[in-house]
Amino acid sequence: MSWYFRMMRSRRPKVQSRAAAADSSPAPEAPLSVRYADALYRPVPPVEYDDEGYPGPDGKRPESTRHEAAATNGVIALRSWFCDQPETLVARDLLMLFEEGTRSAALAPDLMVVFDAGNPDRSSYKVWREGDRVPAFALEVLSTSTRGKDLRAKPALYAALGVHELWLFEPIKRQLVGYRLEGDRYDDIRSRPDGSRPSRVLGLDVLVEDGQLRFRNPDTGEFLPDHGQSESQRREERGRRELAEAQRDQAEAQREEERRRREQAERRIEELEAQLARLG
Repeated sequence: MSWYFRMMRSRRPKVQSRAAAADSSPAPEAPLSVRYADALYRPVPPVEYDDEGYPGPDGKRPESTRHEAAATNGVIALRSWFCDQPETLVARDLLMLFEEGTRSAALAPDLMVVFDAGNPDRSSYKVWREGDRVPAFALEVLSTSTRGKDLRAKPALYAALGVHELWLFEPIKRQLVGYRLEGDRYDDIRSRPDGSRPSRVLGLDVLVEDGQLRFRNPDTGEFLPDHGQSESQRREERGRRELAEAQRDQAEAQREEERRRREQAERRIEELEAQLARLG
């Protein structure tokens, strides 16, 4: 077992159950934003604020091309997977605000999936406005500036919020770990011999293939398209459409030419008939 996985296992988050909290102290628990203040996302200037003063899009930029590729490929693959489920939200770097009235209570998963949330235009995801729905799936791509927070602080907050699966991907060392919520704590999602791990909420295998984070259909064994493959498919589809349009235009031109020749022939026949009539 590598140092990375030993560290992840030793830092597996444990969240006190509500029943245990009630038995141990009659006083109400502090809000999650207070208990997990170290895990909160701090928007990067410049920041856009909505009419209620909550933060939205900010100046966050990926630290590396690998970081950007992991998030980009993930959102493209999962939007393709859920394309026939318009109520499923697949979002990248969308600020999630989880306590009404506390503008700092925010997380910004690199990738998240929320079922039954719909896809209206959003500048942020406010949990209290979404029927208290939290992501079923969240992915954090580790970076130099957020590694410590991602490993130590965020998992416990994600667990307390009820995010069913949390995945962490290290793009430099190309390592992946997944957690699944069991009761009030996260358990490791064990890998198979080929290195893949099953995501129950997505119905997909998650794995590292050729150094890239990939999603695979367990029924067919096929990988979901990444950014490059999606672009290639779009170009091929565009080429097919352009060829079909050119063929339709050519067929229309041929029909027009045939119509013109037919009309010329009909006029010639009329002229000949007129000449014969005069001669008769």
